[in-house]
Amino acid sequence: MKLMEIKRLDWDSDFFNIEIGELINLNSNQNNNFYDLIYVKQLEDNEFEIENYLNTFKETKIVFKKELSTSKESLSFDNSFDFDTRKIEASLLYPLAFESGKYSRFKLDDRFGNDKFEQLYKKWVDNSINKKFADKIFYYLLEKEVVGFVTVKNSNDFSTIGLIAVDNNYQGRGIGKQLINIVENYCLELNINELRIPTQKENISACNFYKKLDYNVFEALIIKHYWKKNDTI
Repeated sequence: MKLMEIKRLDWDSDFFNIEIGELINLNSNQNNNFYDLIYVKQLEDNEFEIENYLNTFKETKIVFKKELSTSKESLSFDNSFDFDTRKIEASLLYPLAFESGKYSRFKLDDRFGNDKFEQLYKKWVDNSINKKFADKIFYYLLEKEVVGFVTVKNSNDFSTIGLIAVDNNYQGRGIGKQLINIVENYCLELNINELRIPTQKENISACNFYKKLDYNVFEALIIKHYWKKNDTI
């Protein structure tokens, strides 16, 4: 067996209740056979095999980036609210989180199962509300119905959108653009001049949407799942 260095991913392993690791070194003396799932991340799609494992899924993660201008035009944020000043039940955001993750590898890799996918994205919402995964949540309210939301996490010199979605019945009405605008405005108020938005290359509509808003591809990363043969959750 070809040995390789695998880093255990504690959060993933604990949440899914299986042993999950990420390949970090092809030349190592470490035995990887006790992992149930190995993530492999590549800049180029180079094929290789891991003995006793099956490559069941592949996606390309795209990160879009935009340098924000302090001379942004005056914008109206009607119907958009800051979660911190107008709190709502987390359960109202769960369906939108599922919509946000419909191209996620945790949704499309059948070995996880839909129940685990929904549990994961509920957890993402909960941890955004309690500030573990996000610094701010904005949502869009239309006729007393929450039809869109976005989460954002700040670093020293840039911010990153975590989840963003608009209810499928209300798409095409400019709600997504308004959510992006309110995040950009929030960043500028914090003197943060760069916003990043991750998505999947396979999510063509999202990629086209961000390009229309003058976002450019910052990085692309191929992520593969190698499951141990006969393993499932």
